[in-house]
Amino acid sequence: MRGALNILLVEDNPDDRALVIRELSREFPDRHFTQVSDSKQLTSTLERGPWDLVVTDYELHWSDGISILLAVKGRWPDCPVIMFTGSGNEEIAVQAMKAGLDDYVLKSPKHRARLSAAAVLALDRARQRRALREAETLYQHLFNRVPVGLFCVALDGRIIEANPAMIEMLGYPDRQTLFEVDANSLFASPTERRRWLAAVQRSGVVERFELRLRRCDGKPIWVEINARAVKDEQGRTRHREGSAEDITARKRAEERLRDSREQLRALIAYQQSVREEERSRLARGVQHEVDQALAALKLDLAWVEKRLTGGAGPSSLSSALERLEKLPEAVDSIMDTIRKIASELRPPVLDESGLEAAIEWQTREFEGRTGIKCQFDSKVRNARLEPERATAVFRLFQETLTNIVQQAKATQASIHLRVEGDKLVLAVEGNGRTDTGRKISRARTLDLLGMRERATILDGEVNISSRHGKGTLVDVRIPLHRPGELKTN
Repeated sequence: MRGALNILLVEDNPDDRALVIRELSREFPDRHFTQVSDSKQLTSTLERGPWDLVVTDYELHWSDGISILLAVKGRWPDCPVIMFTGSGNEEIAVQAMKAGLDDYVLKSPKHRARLSAAAVLALDRARQRRALREAETLYQHLFNRVPVGLFCVALDGRIIEANPAMIEMLGYPDRQTLFEVDANSLFASPTERRRWLAAVQRSGVVERFELRLRRCDGKPIWVEINARAVKDEQGRTRHREGSAEDITARKRAEERLRDSREQLRALIAYQQSVREEERSRLARGVQHEVDQALAALKLDLAWVEKRLTGGAGPSSLSSALERLEKLPEAVDSIMDTIRKIASELRPPVLDESGLEAAIEWQTREFEGRTGIKCQFDSKVRNARLEPERATAVFRLFQETLTNIVQQAKATQASIHLRVEGDKLVLAVEGNGRTDTGRKISRARTLDLLGMRERATILDGEVNISSRHGKGTLVDVRIPLHRPGELKTN
Protein backbone atom coordinates (compact mmCIF):
# COMPACT_ATOMS: atom_id res chain seq x y z
CA MET A 1 0.00 0.00 0.00
CA ARG A 2 1.52 3.31 -1.00
CA GLY A 3 1.70 6.03 1.72
CA ALA A 4 -0.36 6.06 4.89
CA LEU A 5 -3.46 3.90 5.11
CA ASN A 6 -6.46 6.21 4.62
CA ILE A 7 -9.25 5.05 7.00
CA LEU A 8 -12.72 6.57 7.26
CA LEU A 9 -14.30 6.02 10.68
CA VAL A 10 -18.10 6.56 10.92
CA GLU A 11 -19.05 6.53 14.62
CA ASP A 12 -21.02 8.98 16.79
CA ASN A 13 -19.67 7.61 20.11
CA PRO A 14 -16.29 9.21 21.04
CA ASP A 15 -15.28 6.28 23.24
CA ASP A 16 -15.94 3.78 20.46
CA ARG A 17 -14.01 5.95 17.99
CA ALA A 18 -11.04 5.89 20.35
CA LEU A 19 -11.39 2.11 20.68
CA VAL A 20 -11.27 1.62 16.90
CA ILE A 21 -8.28 3.94 16.52
CA ARG A 22 -6.40 2.14 19.28
CA GLU A 23 -7.08 -1.34 17.88
CA LEU A 24 -6.20 -0.51 14.25
CA SER A 25 -3.15 1.59 15.14
CA ARG A 26 -1.51 -1.50 16.61
CA GLU A 27 -1.79 -3.29 13.24
CA PHE A 28 -1.27 -0.26 10.96
CA PRO A 29 1.28 2.18 12.40
CA ASP A 30 1.31 4.19 9.18
CA ARG A 31 -2.33 5.25 8.94
CA HIS A 32 -4.53 8.31 8.85
CA PHE A 33 -8.05 8.45 10.32
CA THR A 34 -10.87 10.69 9.20
CA GLN A 35 -13.73 10.71 11.71
CA VAL A 36 -17.39 11.28 10.81
CA SER A 37 -20.13 11.68 13.42
CA ASP A 38 -23.08 13.13 11.47
CA SER A 39 -24.69 12.97 8.02
CA LYS A 40 -23.43 16.35 6.89
CA GLN A 41 -19.83 15.34 7.54
CA LEU A 42 -20.39 12.01 5.75
CA THR A 43 -21.65 13.61 2.52
CA SER A 44 -18.69 16.00 2.23
CA THR A 45 -16.12 13.45 3.41
CA LEU A 46 -17.15 10.73 0.94
CA GLU A 47 -16.40 13.09 -1.94
CA ARG A 48 -12.83 13.55 -0.70
CA GLY A 49 -11.98 9.84 -1.19
CA PRO A 50 -10.93 7.36 -2.26
CA TRP A 51 -10.60 5.48 1.01
CA ASP A 52 -8.56 2.39 1.77
CA LEU A 53 -10.96 1.21 4.51
CA VAL A 54 -14.26 2.28 6.09
CA VAL A 55 -15.28 1.22 9.61
CA THR A 56 -18.85 2.06 10.62
CA ASP A 57 -21.22 1.37 13.50
CA TYR A 58 -24.60 -0.10 12.72
CA GLU A 59 -26.76 1.89 15.09
CA LEU A 60 -26.17 5.64 14.66
CA HIS A 61 -28.26 8.51 15.98
CA TRP A 62 -28.68 9.91 12.45
CA SER A 63 -28.50 6.77 10.28
CA ASP A 64 -27.72 3.04 10.27
CA GLY A 65 -24.79 0.95 9.17
CA ILE A 66 -26.45 -0.50 6.05
CA SER A 67 -27.28 3.00 4.75
CA ILE A 68 -23.65 4.00 5.36
CA LEU A 69 -22.50 0.84 3.53
CA LEU A 70 -24.70 1.61 0.53
CA ALA A 71 -23.51 5.23 0.41
CA VAL A 72 -19.85 4.18 0.46
CA LYS A 73 -20.29 1.44 -2.15
CA GLY A 74 -22.31 3.81 -4.35
CA ARG A 75 -19.41 6.25 -4.42
CA TRP A 76 -16.40 3.92 -3.99
CA PRO A 77 -17.41 0.37 -5.04
CA ASP A 78 -13.98 -1.15 -4.36
CA CYS A 79 -13.58 0.26 -0.86
CA PRO A 80 -13.77 -2.46 1.87
CA VAL A 81 -16.29 -1.79 4.65
CA ILE A 82 -16.33 -3.33 8.16
CA MET A 83 -19.29 -2.97 10.49
CA PHE A 84 -18.09 -2.62 14.14
CA THR A 85 -21.18 -2.59 16.30
CA GLY A 86 -22.54 -3.40 19.72
CA SER A 87 -26.05 -3.94 18.43
CA GLY A 88 -27.59 -5.86 15.58
CA ASN A 89 -28.22 -9.50 15.01
CA GLU A 90 -27.62 -12.34 12.58
CA GLU A 91 -30.37 -11.14 10.23
CA ILE A 92 -28.75 -7.69 9.96
CA ALA A 93 -25.35 -9.26 9.40
CA VAL A 94 -26.66 -11.39 6.53
CA GLN A 95 -28.43 -8.39 4.99
CA ALA A 96 -25.23 -6.34 5.21
CA MET A 97 -23.10 -9.10 3.71
CA LYS A 98 -25.46 -9.35 0.75
CA ALA A 99 -25.12 -5.57 0.27
CA GLY A 100 -21.32 -5.88 0.00
CA LEU A 101 -20.10 -5.73 3.61
CA ASP A 102 -16.64 -7.24 4.06
CA ASP A 103 -16.93 -8.21 7.74
CA TYR A 104 -19.10 -7.85 10.83
CA VAL A 105 -17.34 -7.44 14.23
CA LEU A 106 -18.99 -7.01 17.62
CA LYS A 107 -17.72 -4.41 20.10
CA SER A 108 -17.82 -6.80 23.06
CA PRO A 109 -14.50 -7.37 24.86
CA LYS A 110 -14.58 -10.94 23.64
CA HIS A 111 -14.77 -9.99 19.94
CA ARG A 112 -13.21 -6.52 19.55
CA ALA A 113 -9.69 -7.98 19.27
CA ARG A 114 -10.75 -9.48 15.91
CA LEU A 115 -11.15 -6.00 14.39
CA SER A 116 -7.50 -5.75 13.30
CA ALA A 117 -7.51 -9.21 11.70
CA ALA A 118 -10.80 -8.41 9.95
CA ALA A 119 -9.25 -5.18 8.59
CA VAL A 120 -6.21 -7.06 7.28
CA LEU A 121 -8.40 -9.64 5.55
CA ALA A 122 -10.71 -6.98 4.12
CA LEU A 123 -7.77 -5.03 2.69
CA ASP A 124 -6.27 -8.22 1.19
CA ARG A 125 -9.58 -9.14 -0.41
CA ALA A 126 -9.91 -5.62 -1.81
CA ARG A 127 -6.43 -5.85 -3.34
CA GLN A 128 -7.31 -9.24 -4.82
CA ARG A 129 -10.52 -7.87 -6.27
CA ARG A 130 -8.67 -4.97 -7.86
CA ALA A 131 -6.00 -7.29 -9.28
CA LEU A 132 -8.67 -9.63 -10.62
CA ARG A 133 -10.60 -6.76 -12.17
CA GLU A 134 -7.43 -5.36 -13.75
CA ALA A 135 -6.62 -8.81 -15.14
CA GLU A 136 -10.16 -9.15 -16.47
CA THR A 137 -9.94 -5.70 -18.03
CA LEU A 138 -6.61 -6.56 -19.64
CA TYR A 139 -7.99 -9.91 -20.83
CA GLN A 140 -11.09 -8.26 -22.26
CA HIS A 141 -8.96 -5.62 -23.97
CA LEU A 142 -6.76 -8.28 -25.54
CA PHE A 143 -9.79 -10.43 -26.36
CA ASN A 144 -11.45 -7.57 -28.19
CA ARG A 145 -8.34 -6.20 -29.89
CA VAL A 146 -6.44 -9.32 -30.96
CA PRO A 147 -6.64 -9.67 -34.78
CA VAL A 148 -7.16 -13.44 -34.59
CA GLY A 149 -10.62 -14.92 -34.06
CA LEU A 150 -11.21 -16.34 -30.55
CA PHE A 151 -14.15 -18.56 -29.63
CA CYS A 152 -15.71 -20.68 -26.93
CA VAL A 153 -18.32 -23.28 -27.90
CA ALA A 154 -20.44 -25.59 -25.76
CA LEU A 155 -20.70 -29.29 -26.53
CA ASP A 156 -24.21 -28.84 -27.93
CA GLY A 157 -22.98 -26.26 -30.47
CA ARG A 158 -24.00 -23.12 -28.57
CA ILE A 159 -21.52 -20.30 -29.09
CA ILE A 160 -20.61 -19.09 -25.60
CA GLU A 161 -18.10 -16.42 -26.55
CA ALA A 162 -16.54 -14.88 -29.67
CA ASN A 163 -14.36 -11.82 -30.06
CA PRO A 164 -14.91 -9.06 -32.66
CA ALA A 165 -12.27 -10.57 -34.99
CA MET A 166 -14.19 -13.86 -35.06
CA ILE A 167 -17.49 -12.09 -35.71
CA GLU A 168 -15.94 -10.07 -38.55
CA MET A 169 -14.21 -13.13 -40.04
CA LEU A 170 -17.53 -14.95 -40.28
CA GLY A 171 -19.26 -11.86 -41.68
CA TYR A 172 -21.96 -11.53 -39.01
CA PRO A 173 -23.34 -8.05 -38.29
CA ASP A 174 -23.06 -8.32 -34.51
CA ARG A 175 -22.34 -10.58 -31.57
CA GLN A 176 -25.95 -11.54 -30.85
CA THR A 177 -26.64 -12.62 -34.43
CA LEU A 178 -23.67 -15.00 -34.32
CA PHE A 179 -24.68 -16.38 -30.93
CA GLU A 180 -28.04 -17.43 -32.37
CA VAL A 181 -26.24 -19.75 -34.81
CA ASP A 182 -25.43 -23.40 -34.10
CA ALA A 183 -21.65 -23.69 -34.36
CA ASN A 184 -22.01 -27.07 -36.08
CA SER A 185 -23.70 -25.34 -39.02
CA LEU A 186 -20.65 -23.12 -39.59
CA PHE A 187 -18.59 -26.02 -40.96
CA ALA A 188 -18.57 -26.04 -44.77
CA SER A 189 -17.96 -29.79 -44.87
CA PRO A 190 -19.50 -32.40 -42.50
CA THR A 191 -16.47 -34.59 -43.11
CA GLU A 192 -14.08 -31.85 -41.98
CA ARG A 193 -16.24 -31.21 -38.90
CA ARG A 194 -16.11 -34.89 -37.92
CA ARG A 195 -12.34 -34.98 -38.42
CA TRP A 196 -11.89 -31.89 -36.26
CA LEU A 197 -14.14 -33.15 -33.45
CA ALA A 198 -12.38 -36.52 -33.51
CA ALA A 199 -8.98 -34.83 -33.23
CA VAL A 200 -10.12 -32.75 -30.22
CA GLN A 201 -11.69 -35.73 -28.49
CA ARG A 202 -8.64 -37.91 -29.13
CA SER A 203 -5.93 -35.63 -27.75
CA GLY A 204 -7.77 -32.76 -26.11
CA VAL A 205 -5.71 -30.27 -28.12
CA VAL A 206 -5.46 -29.55 -31.87
CA GLU A 207 -2.91 -27.26 -33.46
CA ARG A 208 -2.83 -25.75 -36.95
CA PHE A 209 -5.89 -27.71 -38.05
CA GLU A 210 -7.06 -26.46 -41.45
CA LEU A 211 -10.70 -26.62 -42.46
CA ARG A 212 -13.40 -24.55 -44.17
CA LEU A 213 -16.06 -22.51 -42.42
CA ARG A 214 -19.08 -20.91 -44.05
CA ARG A 215 -19.59 -17.18 -43.62
CA CYS A 216 -22.90 -15.47 -42.97
CA ASP A 217 -23.23 -14.76 -46.71
CA GLY A 218 -22.68 -18.44 -47.53
CA LYS A 219 -19.15 -18.04 -48.87
CA PRO A 220 -16.61 -20.62 -47.63
CA ILE A 221 -13.31 -19.50 -46.10
CA TRP A 222 -10.26 -21.51 -45.10
CA VAL A 223 -9.26 -21.19 -41.43
CA GLU A 224 -6.45 -22.54 -39.30
CA ILE A 225 -7.72 -23.56 -35.86
CA ASN A 226 -5.85 -24.06 -32.59
CA ALA A 227 -8.21 -25.34 -29.91
CA ARG A 228 -8.48 -27.33 -26.70
CA ALA A 229 -11.15 -29.15 -24.73
CA VAL A 230 -11.76 -27.55 -21.31
CA LYS A 231 -12.55 -30.21 -18.68
CA ASP A 232 -14.10 -30.16 -15.22
CA GLU A 233 -12.75 -31.75 -12.01
CA GLN A 234 -14.07 -35.16 -13.07
CA GLY A 235 -12.28 -34.96 -16.43
CA ARG A 236 -15.45 -34.40 -18.44
CA THR A 237 -15.32 -31.91 -21.30
CA ARG A 238 -17.30 -28.75 -20.47
CA HIS A 239 -16.66 -26.76 -23.66
CA ARG A 240 -14.12 -26.13 -26.40
CA GLU A 241 -12.17 -22.92 -26.86
CA GLY A 242 -9.49 -21.73 -29.22
CA SER A 243 -8.44 -19.42 -32.01
CA ALA A 244 -9.18 -19.30 -35.73
CA GLU A 245 -7.18 -17.46 -38.39
CA ASP A 246 -8.42 -16.78 -41.90
CA ILE A 247 -5.92 -18.42 -44.29
CA THR A 248 -8.03 -18.17 -47.46
CA ALA A 249 -5.51 -15.87 -49.16
CA ARG A 250 -2.67 -18.25 -48.27
CA LYS A 251 -4.56 -21.28 -49.59
CA ARG A 252 -5.29 -19.47 -52.85
CA ALA A 253 -1.62 -18.53 -53.18
CA GLU A 254 -0.63 -22.16 -52.55
CA GLU A 255 -3.12 -23.29 -55.18
CA ARG A 256 -1.78 -20.78 -57.69
CA LEU A 257 1.75 -21.95 -56.90
CA ARG A 258 0.76 -25.59 -57.46
CA ASP A 259 -0.95 -24.69 -60.72
CA SER A 260 2.09 -22.69 -61.78
CA ARG A 261 4.40 -25.60 -61.04
CA GLU A 262 2.19 -28.00 -62.94
CA GLN A 263 2.03 -25.60 -65.88
CA LEU A 264 5.81 -25.22 -65.76
CA ARG A 265 6.34 -28.98 -65.78
CA ALA A 266 3.87 -29.37 -68.63
CA LEU A 267 5.49 -26.50 -70.53
CA ILE A 268 8.97 -27.98 -70.15
CA ALA A 269 7.75 -31.36 -71.34
CA TYR A 270 5.85 -29.79 -74.22
CA GLN A 271 8.79 -27.66 -75.30
CA GLN A 272 11.02 -30.71 -75.19
CA SER A 273 8.59 -32.61 -77.41
CA VAL A 274 8.41 -29.63 -79.78
CA ARG A 275 12.20 -29.51 -79.97
CA GLU A 276 12.36 -33.23 -80.70
CA GLU A 277 9.69 -32.87 -83.34
CA GLU A 278 11.58 -29.96 -84.92
CA ARG A 279 14.80 -31.96 -84.89
CA SER A 280 13.03 -34.88 -86.54
CA ARG A 281 11.56 -32.58 -89.18
CA LEU A 282 14.97 -31.07 -89.93
CA ALA A 283 16.54 -34.53 -90.03
CA ARG A 284 13.90 -35.67 -92.50
CA GLY A 285 14.50 -32.53 -94.57
CA VAL A 286 18.22 -33.15 -94.67
CA GLN A 287 17.73 -36.80 -95.50
CA HIS A 288 15.05 -36.38 -98.16
CA GLU A 289 16.37 -33.31 -99.89
CA VAL A 290 20.09 -32.93 -99.25
CA ASP A 291 20.84 -36.63 -99.04
CA GLN A 292 18.96 -37.43 -102.26
CA ALA A 293 20.56 -34.49 -104.08
CA LEU A 294 24.03 -35.55 -102.94
CA ALA A 295 23.30 -39.17 -103.94
CA ALA A 296 22.27 -38.00 -107.42
CA LEU A 297 25.39 -35.86 -107.63
CA LYS A 298 27.51 -38.84 -106.62
CA LEU A 299 25.92 -40.97 -109.35
CA ASP A 300 26.59 -38.26 -111.94
CA LEU A 301 30.23 -38.03 -110.89
CA ALA A 302 30.61 -41.81 -111.05
CA TRP A 303 29.04 -41.85 -114.51
CA VAL A 304 31.42 -39.10 -115.72
CA GLU A 305 34.41 -40.87 -114.17
CA LYS A 306 33.51 -44.05 -115.97
CA ARG A 307 33.26 -42.28 -119.33
CA LEU A 308 36.55 -40.44 -118.86
CA THR A 309 38.60 -43.41 -117.66
CA GLY A 310 37.09 -46.23 -119.73
CA GLY A 311 38.91 -45.39 -122.97
CA ALA A 312 35.69 -44.34 -124.62
CA GLY A 313 35.50 -42.62 -127.95
CA PRO A 314 34.68 -39.01 -128.82
CA SER A 315 30.93 -39.55 -128.33
CA SER A 316 31.42 -40.75 -124.76
CA LEU A 317 33.68 -37.81 -124.00
CA SER A 318 31.09 -35.41 -125.40
CA SER A 319 28.38 -36.98 -123.18
CA ALA A 320 30.63 -36.66 -120.14
CA LEU A 321 31.27 -32.97 -120.82
CA GLU A 322 27.52 -32.34 -121.11
CA ARG A 323 26.93 -34.05 -117.82
CA LEU A 324 29.72 -32.03 -116.16
CA GLU A 325 28.17 -28.78 -117.36
CA LYS A 326 24.98 -29.63 -115.41
CA LEU A 327 26.78 -30.38 -112.14
CA PRO A 328 27.11 -26.70 -110.95
CA GLU A 329 23.32 -26.40 -111.26
CA ALA A 330 22.89 -29.47 -109.03
CA VAL A 331 25.37 -28.03 -106.51
CA ASP A 332 23.45 -24.71 -106.47
CA SER A 333 20.23 -26.62 -105.78
CA ILE A 334 21.87 -28.37 -102.82
CA MET A 335 23.18 -25.05 -101.49
CA ASP A 336 19.68 -23.51 -101.79
CA THR A 337 18.26 -26.40 -99.82
CA ILE A 338 20.90 -25.96 -97.08
CA ARG A 339 20.24 -22.20 -96.94
CA LYS A 340 16.52 -22.85 -96.64
CA ILE A 341 17.05 -25.21 -93.73
CA ALA A 342 19.45 -22.75 -92.08
CA SER A 343 16.92 -19.93 -92.54
CA GLU A 344 14.29 -21.95 -90.74
CA LEU A 345 16.71 -22.32 -87.82
CA ARG A 346 17.72 -18.65 -87.82
CA PRO A 347 17.25 -16.37 -90.81
CA PRO A 348 20.52 -14.60 -91.77
CA VAL A 349 18.58 -11.38 -92.34
CA LEU A 350 18.06 -11.08 -88.57
CA ASP A 351 21.82 -10.78 -88.03
CA GLU A 352 22.60 -8.96 -91.24
CA SER A 353 19.80 -6.38 -91.43
CA GLY A 354 18.15 -6.35 -88.01
CA LEU A 355 14.77 -7.13 -86.48
CA GLU A 356 12.64 -4.90 -88.71
CA ALA A 357 13.93 -6.50 -91.91
CA ALA A 358 13.64 -9.99 -90.40
CA ILE A 359 9.98 -9.45 -89.46
CA GLU A 360 9.24 -8.10 -92.96
CA TRP A 361 10.98 -11.13 -94.52
CA GLN A 362 9.07 -13.54 -92.27
CA THR A 363 5.81 -11.78 -93.12
CA ARG A 364 6.34 -12.26 -96.84
CA GLU A 365 7.50 -15.84 -96.40
CA PHE A 366 4.42 -16.64 -94.27
CA GLU A 367 2.11 -14.93 -96.76
CA GLY A 368 3.58 -16.90 -99.66
CA ARG A 369 3.44 -20.20 -97.78
CA THR A 370 -0.08 -19.92 -96.33
CA GLY A 371 -1.90 -17.57 -98.68
CA ILE A 372 -2.94 -15.37 -95.72
CA LYS A 373 -2.75 -11.76 -96.82
CA CYS A 374 -0.42 -9.82 -94.51
CA GLN A 375 0.19 -6.10 -94.15
CA PHE A 376 3.35 -4.95 -92.39
CA ASP A 377 3.77 -1.44 -91.01
CA SER A 378 6.87 -0.31 -89.13
CA LYS A 379 7.47 2.96 -87.36
CA VAL A 380 10.73 1.89 -85.78
CA ARG A 381 13.50 4.41 -86.37
CA ASN A 382 17.02 3.53 -85.29
CA ALA A 383 15.84 1.38 -82.43
CA ARG A 384 18.74 -0.86 -81.48
CA LEU A 385 18.08 -4.07 -79.64
CA GLU A 386 20.74 -6.38 -78.30
CA PRO A 387 20.76 -9.71 -80.19
CA GLU A 388 19.06 -11.61 -77.33
CA ARG A 389 16.07 -9.27 -77.32
CA ALA A 390 15.84 -9.07 -81.10
CA THR A 391 15.81 -12.87 -81.32
CA ALA A 392 13.12 -13.11 -78.61
CA VAL A 393 10.83 -10.65 -80.41
CA PHE A 394 11.38 -12.47 -83.71
CA ARG A 395 10.56 -15.86 -82.17
CA LEU A 396 7.45 -14.38 -80.54
CA PHE A 397 6.41 -13.07 -83.95
CA GLN A 398 6.89 -16.51 -85.51
CA GLU A 399 4.88 -18.16 -82.73
CA THR A 400 2.14 -15.55 -83.08
CA LEU A 401 1.79 -16.24 -86.79
CA THR A 402 1.60 -19.99 -86.17
CA ASN A 403 -0.39 -20.17 -82.93
CA ILE A 404 -2.76 -17.24 -83.34
CA VAL A 405 -3.15 -16.29 -86.99
CA GLN A 406 -2.83 -19.61 -88.82
CA GLN A 407 -4.65 -21.81 -86.28
CA ALA A 408 -7.50 -19.28 -86.09
CA LYS A 409 -7.99 -19.73 -89.83
CA ALA A 410 -7.48 -16.03 -90.54
CA THR A 411 -7.62 -14.76 -94.09
CA GLN A 412 -5.71 -11.58 -93.41
CA ALA A 413 -3.43 -10.14 -90.77
CA SER A 414 -1.85 -6.79 -89.99
CA ILE A 415 1.51 -6.42 -88.27
CA HIS A 416 2.61 -3.18 -86.59
CA LEU A 417 6.06 -2.53 -85.16
CA ARG A 418 6.65 0.65 -83.14
CA VAL A 419 8.38 2.14 -80.12
CA GLU A 420 6.42 3.46 -77.15
CA GLY A 421 8.58 5.10 -74.49
CA ASP A 422 11.29 2.63 -73.56
CA LYS A 423 9.49 -0.38 -75.02
CA LEU A 424 9.34 -2.03 -78.40
CA VAL A 425 5.75 -2.91 -79.28
CA LEU A 426 4.80 -5.62 -81.78
CA ALA A 427 1.07 -5.83 -82.48
CA VAL A 428 -0.36 -8.62 -84.65
CA GLU A 429 -4.05 -8.64 -85.48
CA GLY A 430 -5.81 -11.41 -87.35
CA ASN A 431 -9.44 -11.67 -88.44
CA GLY A 432 -9.86 -15.40 -87.76
CA ARG A 433 -12.09 -17.02 -85.17
CA THR A 434 -10.70 -17.35 -81.66
CA ASP A 435 -11.40 -20.27 -79.37
CA THR A 436 -11.86 -19.40 -75.71
CA GLY A 437 -12.39 -21.22 -72.45
CA ARG A 438 -12.58 -25.00 -72.70
CA LYS A 439 -12.28 -24.99 -76.47
CA ILE A 440 -8.57 -24.16 -76.28
CA SER A 441 -6.51 -27.32 -76.66
CA ARG A 442 -3.82 -28.25 -74.15
CA ALA A 443 -1.09 -27.82 -76.77
CA ARG A 444 -2.39 -24.37 -77.69
CA THR A 445 -2.58 -23.36 -74.03
CA LEU A 446 1.03 -24.38 -73.55
CA ASP A 447 2.02 -22.50 -76.70
CA LEU A 448 0.50 -19.32 -75.29
CA LEU A 449 2.10 -19.96 -71.90
CA GLY A 450 5.46 -20.43 -73.60
CA MET A 451 5.06 -17.10 -75.39
CA ARG A 452 4.36 -15.32 -72.10
CA GLU A 453 7.30 -17.02 -70.40
CA ARG A 454 9.64 -16.00 -73.24
CA ALA A 455 8.55 -12.36 -72.82
CA THR A 456 8.75 -12.47 -69.01
CA ILE A 457 12.39 -13.53 -69.14
CA LEU A 458 13.11 -10.17 -70.78
CA ASP A 459 10.86 -8.21 -68.36
CA GLY A 460 8.28 -7.93 -71.12
CA GLU A 461 4.70 -9.05 -71.53
CA VAL A 462 2.36 -10.65 -74.04
CA ASN A 463 -1.31 -9.69 -73.97
CA ILE A 464 -3.84 -11.60 -76.07
CA SER A 465 -7.31 -10.12 -76.45
CA SER A 466 -10.23 -11.51 -78.41
CA ARG A 467 -12.87 -9.24 -79.87
CA HIS A 468 -16.11 -10.83 -80.94
CA GLY A 469 -16.45 -10.66 -84.68
CA LYS A 470 -13.11 -8.88 -85.09
CA GLY A 471 -10.57 -11.63 -84.48
CA THR A 472 -7.61 -11.58 -82.13
CA LEU A 473 -5.01 -8.98 -81.17
CA VAL A 474 -1.61 -10.04 -79.83
CA ASP A 475 0.31 -7.23 -78.15
CA VAL A 476 3.99 -7.90 -77.38
CA ARG A 477 5.91 -5.35 -75.29
CA ILE A 478 9.62 -5.78 -74.65
CA PRO A 479 11.87 -3.17 -72.93
CA LEU A 480 14.50 -1.81 -75.29
CA HIS A 481 17.09 -2.10 -72.55
CA ARG A 482 17.74 -4.41 -69.65
CA PRO A 483 16.92 -2.99 -66.20
CA GLY A 484 19.74 -0.73 -65.05
CA GLU A 485 21.29 -0.60 -68.52
CA LEU A 486 22.21 2.88 -69.73
CA LYS A 487 20.58 4.08 -72.91
CA THR A 488 23.01 4.83 -75.70
CA ASN A 489 22.45 6.22 -79.16
